[in-house]
Amino acid sequence: MNKFKITVVLLLCGLLMSCGTGRKSIKAESGLSPQEQRKFDYFFLEALRMNSLEKEDAAFDLLKRAAEIDTASAVVQYELSTYYLQVGQTEKAYNSLHAAAEKEKDNFWYNTLYARLASRLGQYDEAIRVYKRLVAQNPGKPEINYSLAEAYVNKGDFKEAIACYDRLEESMGKMDLITAQKMALYHKAGDEKSVIAEAEKLVAAYPKNIAYMMLLADVYIEAGRDSDVLELYKKAEEEDPNNGYLLLSRAGYYEKKGDIEAYEAEIHNALLNMNLDIETKLRIFTTYISDKLQKKENLDQIEPLFKEMLEIYPQEESVHKLYASYLLSRQEFDKAKEQLSVAVDLNPANIESWMQLMGIAMNRKDFSSVVETGKRALTYLPEEKDLYLYTSVGYSQTGSYDEAAALLEKGLGYVAKEDVNTISDFYGQLGDVYHSAGKPEKAYEAYEKALEYNSRNVGVLNNYSYYLSLEKKDLQKAERMSAETVKAEPDNATFLDTYAWIFFQQGNYTLAKLYMESAMSKTKEESPDMLEHYGDILAKLGQMEEAVENWKKSKEAGNESPVLKKKIELKKYIEP
Repeated sequence: MNKFKITVVLLLCGLLMSCGTGRKSIKAESGLSPQEQRKFDYFFLEALRMNSLEKEDAAFDLLKRAAEIDTASAVVQYELSTYYLQVGQTEKAYNSLHAAAEKEKDNFWYNTLYARLASRLGQYDEAIRVYKRLVAQNPGKPEINYSLAEAYVNKGDFKEAIACYDRLEESMGKMDLITAQKMALYHKAGDEKSVIAEAEKLVAAYPKNIAYMMLLADVYIEAGRDSDVLELYKKAEEEDPNNGYLLLSRAGYYEKKGDIEAYEAEIHNALLNMNLDIETKLRIFTTYISDKLQKKENLDQIEPLFKEMLEIYPQEESVHKLYASYLLSRQEFDKAKEQLSVAVDLNPANIESWMQLMGIAMNRKDFSSVVETGKRALTYLPEEKDLYLYTSVGYSQTGSYDEAAALLEKGLGYVAKEDVNTISDFYGQLGDVYHSAGKPEKAYEAYEKALEYNSRNVGVLNNYSYYLSLEKKDLQKAERMSAETVKAEPDNATFLDTYAWIFFQQGNYTLAKLYMESAMSKTKEESPDMLEHYGDILAKLGQMEEAVENWKKSKEAGNESPVLKKKIELKKYIEP
C-alpha cells in the first residue's frame, strides 16, 4: 500500500490495515459488453498504476471514468471513497462507501470502513445496522462488538451498549477493560448497584488481584460501605502488605473519612517502606503533593517528607527532579536550582533538567549563568537544538553577539529539514542578535529567511516590523506585518504596542493612541516603554500635560533614558 492509502485509512479508521485483503475481483458484474468491460478494466488498472506512482490526481480521474462505465462496481466505489476523504468531500466518500458495502454485504473491510465513517458522521443508527451485520457474519471477531457498543454509547443507548460488553465477556471472559466500560455506563445511567456488582464480579474472577480489590474498595467508599472497605483492606494486606495500590487506596479512604492523622501516617509509611519500589512511591508522592497544592493546606508537611526520601535515595535523580518541580511551583528558585544541579550531575543526558536550570537563570536575568549552563549542557547533548537557542539568548544579553550568532548557525545543523517552524525560530533569533549587534541589514536578511520558512511566525513579524518602524523604513510593510500579529493575538500587549508605534511613525496619532491604550489595558504591570510611547503620542496630539505625566510614570517605572529626561525637563517631544 502506498503512502497515500495509508494516510487515508489512518484518517478514517485510526488503525493500519491492508485494504487489499478480502476484496472481490475487479471483474464487473453488471452485464457490461466485452468492449465496455475492456474499457472498465483499462481505466481501473491504470488508476491503480497511477496511484502506485503517487500521481493521485490522475488516479482519481481514471477511477471516476471507470465508475461512469460501471456504477455498480463495489471496488471502484471503495477506491473513490479514499480519494473523496483525502480532498475533504466527506458526503461523497460516505455515499461511495455505502454503495460498496451494500453491493458486497459480506466484504469485511468495506462494511467496517463504512460503519466507522457513519459513526464518525453521527449516523449512529446506520453504523449500528452495519455493525450488527458484521457481528453476525464474523462471530470469531469479538472486537467488532467494541465498535458496536461505542456506536450505542454515542447514540445514548447504554442498555444496548452494556449488552454488547456482556457478549464480549461471554466469548473472552472477565476483563478489567470491559468491566471499566460497563461500570462507567452504569454510573452514567445512575445504576450504582450495578456499578458495585460489576466490580464484585471482577474481584470474584481474580480474587488475588490487589488492583481489582482496590477498585472495589473505592466503589465501596463511594457507597459508604465502610465495613466492606475495611474487610477488603484486611484481605489485601494478607496477600501483599506493601502493595502500592493498597497503600494509596487506604490513604484516600482515611482522607475521605476526615482522619487526617491516619492519612498522613499511611503516606509516610508508604514513602519510607523499603519493600515498595521507587516508581510506586513517586506516583504516591506526586498524587499527595498535587492534592496538597490544590487544597493549599498542610503544605508544611511536604518538605520533611522530601528530606526523608532524599536520605533514603540520595542518588535517585527522579526524587531530586520531583523535589525541584515542587519548589518551582512554590517559586523557591534557589532551592530548586540546588536540586536540579544534583539531578544533572546524576543524569547529564536529561535535557529537561538542563532546560529548567536555564529557565531559572533566564527568569532572574542571570544571563551569564544561562551561558555557562548551556555550554556545559552542550558537552553532553550536542544535538539538542533547544540548548543552542537558549544559550544564544544568554550570549546576546551579555553582549557576546558573535558567539550568539555562531551558536545559532551551528544549532541550525541539528534541526530537521522538515521542522520549518524551528528553523524559522532560529533565523528569527539570529535576526534579533544581528539587530542588537548594530547590523540591521543582516538582521532583516535573517528575518526574511525566517518568514520564508514560516510566514506566520508572529515573534519574527513583530520584531521585524518594530525595528523597521524605529528606522522609519518600509512603514507600509511594517504595518502589514504588525497587523498580522494583532490579528493572530489580539490581546498581546507587546504586539499592540508595536502596531501603535508604527501608526505613530506614520503620523496617524489618533490610531496610535487607540492601539496604545488597548495595549496598556492588556498589561498587568505598567511598562516603562509603553508609558513613554503613550506620552509621545499624547504630546503629538497636543495633550502635553498628560504626556509629561506619562513620561514621569515611565521614569518612575525604571526608564533611565536620557532622552526621556529631556522630554520631562523641556516638556516637549524629542526625537530619539
